[in-house]
Amino acid sequence: MELRHLRYFMAVVETGSLTAAAERRLHTSQPSLSRQIRELEDQVGVELLSRGARGVELTAAGRAFIDHARLALIQVDAAVEAARRAAQPAKRKFALGFLTGMEMTWLPEAMRILRGELPTVDVTVSSDYSPDLAEGLERGRLDLAFLRADPEFDLTYQVVGKGTTRRLNAQRPPPDDI
Repeated sequence: MELRHLRYFMAVVETGSLTAAAERRLHTSQPSLSRQIRELEDQVGVELLSRGARGVELTAAGRAFIDHARLALIQVDAAVEAARRAAQPAKRKFALGFLTGMEMTWLPEAMRILRGELPTVDVTVSSDYSPDLAEGLERGRLDLAFLRADPEFDLTYQVVGKGTTRRLNAQRPPPDDI
């Protein structure tokens, strides 16, 4: 039995029609698809599909077969993906968060340091409010964040700069500690 037989069988079952599966899903001719399904049924030794004027339906044997066929295809797809991942070492990821409005203050220097120290790491950057950044750190969504200290979160804080008298915008003064 070949994987294409299982894929063809699943396409026919999912569309409910040999013609629709052949034309829309498999881009082959209906007679060729019918022949492939017959080959599968010959190999299994039972009829899997009941063919009628309104399309195809699973026989009792087909209903017993389909879950196993689906699982086999899922396993094959997982094996292919695992092999591809093994062949290409995954790039480590580093998630960096910034207090909204402070990205341009700290991002250039943070990226310079990260590129120098961890050149093969894929860095993602986001900005948010301090409580959301702290929660991201606690839940592991962020590796490092520039934010205001918040005693509600059990995090290790390091002061990297003090606010200035310059305002970020007309409504909010800059934070005292970032």
